[in-house]
Formats: sequence, structure tokens, C-alpha cells
Amino acid sequence: MPKDTQLLSREKWLEEITSWEIQGVQGITDLNFTEQEINEIYAPIIQKILSVHKRSSKARTGTIQPLLIGITGSVSVGKSTISNIIKKLVTSPPINLSAQVISTDNFLFPNSQLQKDQILHRKGFPESFDHVAIIKFLSEISEGKPNSIIPIYSHETYDIEGTSHSGVTDLIIIEGVNILQNPIEKDNQDPRIRDFLDFSIFIDADESEITQWYENRFLRYCSLAEDNTKSFFSQFKNLNLEERKKLAAEIWKSVNKPNLDSYIYPSKEYADLIIKKDNGHLVSSLQVPLSWLTSPK
Repeated sequence: MPKDTQLLSREKWLEEITSWEIQGVQGITDLNFTEQEINEIYAPIIQKILSVHKRSSKARTGTIQPLLIGITGSVSVGKSTISNIIKKLVTSPPINLSAQVISTDNFLFPNSQLQKDQILHRKGFPESFDHVAIIKFLSEISEGKPNSIIPIYSHETYDIEGTSHSGVTDLIIIEGVNILQNPIEKDNQDPRIRDFLDFSIFIDADESEITQWYENRFLRYCSLAEDNTKSFFSQFKNLNLEERKKLAAEIWKSVNKPNLDSYIYPSKEYADLIIKKDNGHLVSSLQVPLSWLTSPK
């Protein structure tokens, strides 16, 4: 059980939020979520986070100090999807704040560096991230500094493709597999990513479900890449469906499962909130902070 939390079934969660002053949202459409799921789960979560972590929009220096929310979990569990629906909620009525989503994938070392260090097969593991660059970036944005540089990771080419700049917003959602993990030994004198977060969410699901979601995503990427020679996945265009499924299973077993078991799942203990999803990506239970509950047990 992480931190001071209590496990609630979806039914108990819905009972709990009846006592909250939650404003329903309308007009937010997303292909990945029903209006019911948005209003029963994600709108209450973000409104509760904002009510607890009230921030003045101006620091003493006159610069915006953004609220930093971290979202983590396995590969293919839906981190980006949930990050984006939270952004929609934050930037829409009744909240109307500015927000941005930033993935720690942008801070993976370029493939050339990973190949040089002979760890390309370990992409997504702690040592494949430029921890120093992540901490520098988080230090800058937490102080409200504008125009912090962000490398841009392409899921099409599977590599870093140029850079961009971070604007100054009221809220920043940091998503990635590594945001709650301890730094590797060579970086262990540096701050941890989680030290910068005001609130963190771990997205959980049964491994059998995540494995299927990973296969679905892998097959989709392969299909989209059939006529796109720039795509990393175009190398698999001559494989038939069964061969692609077999390859996805091999990658899961040799890369994603070891990363999940050794690094991602152990970091769950540091999460402020754990959301458990079922096979339809609907939330089945939540481990919520005791401070959120009217009568914690």
C-alpha cells in the first residue's frame, strides 16, 4: 500500500465523491473516454488535486510557479491518454488554466548514444534516460523560467528529432515510466524526478491486460508504417500478422516485462494515487490519499 492511502472500489469511490463539491463538465469529447468516465473519475480527481494544492499564479519574483503532476505506469497502460484528458479538463470550464503535457521519453538518449554505450536494447530502462537533463529541465520549470529546452522524441523514428521549448503554464503534466523511480547509481547524488512533483498518479492494470494493449499498439504501429519508410516499424512490413504478434510477445518478454518488474512496479509505492483499470480501460478501483476521505478507515 503506497503512502497513506485507502483502496476504494469504483462503487465506494462514487459514494465518496457525492460529498465533494465537484462541478460536472460538458462538451469535452475524447475518443478514448466516455462522458460518464470523465465525470465520474477524471474530473473529480483533477478538481480534488487542484483544491488541495492551491497555488498562487505568481511567485514572489512575479513568475508563474506551475503545479507539477506526474503520471506513470507501464508501457501501453495509457499514461499519455490520461495525461491528455487531464489537460483537456484543466484547460476547459470550469477550471480554465493553462497546461501542457511533457513526456520523459523526450529525455531518452539518442539512439546513437545508446548504441555507443551498447544499451539500445535497454531503451526505457533507467540508464537510457538523460537524468541530468531531466533534472535541469524540472529545476527550470519549477522556478517558472520560460523557454526551457526540450528534446523531441519521435515514436515514428524511435529517436530524438530536434528540440522545442517549454512555455510557462499554470500546470505541467509530466508523464513517463521513470518519474517515480530512484536514479541509477551514477546519478544518485542528483535530486529525483519525484522530488519536483506536487502530486503523482500511478496507472495500474493486470499484466495480462497490459500485455494485450502492448500487442495492439505494436500491431497498429506496424500497420501505419507499411507505407512509411521513415518509421522505425517499417522494417516489419513484410511480416504477416502472426509473425508480428510473435515479435511483440518476444519484445514484451525480453524488454518490457523486466523493466516493469524491476523498476516500474516497485516505484508504485511512491505514488499519491493509484488508478486500476480493467480490460476496457475503465477504472475499477482507486487507492486514494486518506486526506481525501471524509471517514478514512
